[in-house]
Amino acid sequence: MAFAVGLAACGGGSNGEDGGLDALGQPCTFVFDCPAGYACVRGACVPGGDVGPGTDADADGEEDGADGEGGIDGDGGSPDSEVGPDGDGDGDLDGDGGGDVEDGLDGGPDTCAPAGSDGPRGGGEPTCLFRPPPGNFEPVLECAWRGSTYQPERNDVVMTPVVANLTDDNGDGCINTNDVPDIAFVSYDLEGAGCCNQPGTLRVVSGECLPDGTMFEHYSVSSPVLSNSAGLAVGDIDGDGLPEIVAMQHTTGTVAFEHDGTVKWTNADPQGADADGGGRDPYPSLADLDADGIGEVIVGRVVIDGATGRTKWRGSAGIGRNSFLGLMSTAADIDLDGRPEVIAGATAYRADGRVLWRYDYGDGGANDGFATVANFDADPEAEIAIIRAANIGSAGSLFLLDHRGTLLQRIPIPWDSTACASNEGGPPTIADFDGDGRPEIGVAASTRYAVFDLDCLGDPVPAGCADNGVLWAVPNNDCSSRTTGSAVFDFDGDGASEVVYNDERYFRIFRGADGEELVRIRNCSHTRVEYPVIADVDNDGNAEIVFIENSHNCTGEDVAGIQVWGDAEDRWVPTRRIWNQHTYHITNVEEDGRLPVRERPNWLVPGFNNFRQNLPDFSPFAAPDLTVESVRGDRTSCPDTLLVYARVCNRGDVRVGSGVRVRFYLGADPSAATEMACSPVSTAGVLYPDRCETLLCRWDGPPIEPETGRITVCADDDDGDCAGTGANNECNEGNNSLVSPDLSCSPLG
Repeated sequence: MAFAVGLAACGGGSNGEDGGLDALGQPCTFVFDCPAGYACVRGACVPGGDVGPGTDADADGEEDGADGEGGIDGDGGSPDSEVGPDGDGDGDLDGDGGGDVEDGLDGGPDTCAPAGSDGPRGGGEPTCLFRPPPGNFEPVLECAWRGSTYQPERNDVVMTPVVANLTDDNGDGCINTNDVPDIAFVSYDLEGAGCCNQPGTLRVVSGECLPDGTMFEHYSVSSPVLSNSAGLAVGDIDGDGLPEIVAMQHTTGTVAFEHDGTVKWTNADPQGADADGGGRDPYPSLADLDADGIGEVIVGRVVIDGATGRTKWRGSAGIGRNSFLGLMSTAADIDLDGRPEVIAGATAYRADGRVLWRYDYGDGGANDGFATVANFDADPEAEIAIIRAANIGSAGSLFLLDHRGTLLQRIPIPWDSTACASNEGGPPTIADFDGDGRPEIGVAASTRYAVFDLDCLGDPVPAGCADNGVLWAVPNNDCSSRTTGSAVFDFDGDGASEVVYNDERYFRIFRGADGEELVRIRNCSHTRVEYPVIADVDNDGNAEIVFIENSHNCTGEDVAGIQVWGDAEDRWVPTRRIWNQHTYHITNVEEDGRLPVRERPNWLVPGFNNFRQNLPDFSPFAAPDLTVESVRGDRTSCPDTLLVYARVCNRGDVRVGSGVRVRFYLGADPSAATEMACSPVSTAGVLYPDRCETLLCRWDGPPIEPETGRITVCADDDDGDCAGTGANNECNEGNNSLVSPDLSCSPLG
């Protein structure tokens, strides 16, 4: 096994108790490259985890801990022994027995802090709100992973990434939502090996972008060899409180990795008939089928024990395949009897593997389809929406079954047969596309992306509909697989979802109500069943989009890897920090990666009734409110140096990510004042509601005369204009600054 590890951590402010700053910024690869009491952060030594990235304690004008290049293990990918995310396997980045509490000023042993939460203190509806202006949609590239120093030729991606917290980034000894989410995916060598069913390497990168627009790679794993175009799933499958990664092996079988990339178990299943003669692009799903606190891994009609890797059962009917791709299954309690079923194509299995029912298409076709679950009528039980074509090369349809397996509707997928000879259709997505309070079904096929709406059924076709049962259908380009997926998200919180989709040539965003193309970005792929995902990948309180790319159809262009996109003006609403599997549907996983013992039916949760859509956990318009609550000076080193500490707080209702710019100005009027040499400084950690962080600005040569040392500190001050709105949209932009008392080195001060 080749196992390359990169290390990352975040800290708070400095307590000045580390005996000087001589080692600050010293290059490092592991924590043990630094002196005692120091941590290795982004390739540079920082004191005890207490001065993190964004703190300019050495007054060099650059953020400390960001000087090094970061990246992966400098040994070029040779095996490492039991190395976890902090480099020495003990989970304690700063060596003091734990992480650092709120401000990093404790100076003593630490304990794992509970995960922060959004929303008003004491509960209730948020009162700190920001409503994005309607009609503005301006996505920008935030960062990209273009390849690694380990197996650099494997830099193409053609599978759906997953997002979850896999590393202890803040050094508190825990992996939870206080940390920065990570993105896991499988990469391969398109040019050297070919497009499909090729050897792949597991990559795990931080969702937090580096200043140069690249992404920090935590580790890569190349053994066991993975299938390049199969899927991943992430969740706590053994009940130990930590997430695991489940992947599909290159030839056949399943493998589980611990959160740090070490192999947990391997299993030869699915194989043979269960894998359809090899299993082309299977995508695993996770669920606790027997409510025992231990997750099960579901691959088609095979169920594996998450803790041991032992096969629990193999079904005898559907496998969840369309065209030549799959396997893909999901779990849900469709009949509300208190026990989940496994839905594989047109078969519902009981939790113990017995067939509950199987729908017979009646045409003898080899495919049984891609299934999703939601509620489309007045009863509380679920319906199953399936996209299926009888065989490879035939035309697909939407099949809607009730919870007993009875056919309710069949609607053909729109297509242009002159442009593409086949039209099987990809995994369906369910959401309220048009804001009418009822779910619709989105499907990508060979020449059209279509949205099915049961309100459009009728003869004649109801007004505003494109066809019988079809709300709208717009052109796309996917004659290769004809089975790509898609995701949806309500970026501006107006109640209608936007479609996020990638075909052979473009990354696209369609308006959910009518299919108008809002965004088209050149992005190439030979396509399988992959799709972009939407999550808060950097823990900044706003949604981002993650999508893949490979160089197919883009000969001569430098395209590969994954990209992270956000809104140029910080207008996209908050969302969850997880998207853990292809069949994601919110209630299938907690935000910290735990699997619910008894999953709530998604369709019965108000505001949900969706599939492959992310939503905020409470209010889409909840906003932060950044303030500077105190400024104090430490005169210990006067008259040469005065240490200025500014306490920055978030008094809003949603978190703000690390990197909030804080500027220090000489004088009481920042518009007429000079910015200090030690400014700007950036916050190192996530600021949850009612959380604070203390930042250090080292003032060399401070004034001696009394009443000459007043300064103004401004939070969220990106452009040096204290009166501006900053990078974060807040509910109150007028309380971001504070004028200090006299901080001169006068003995009278």
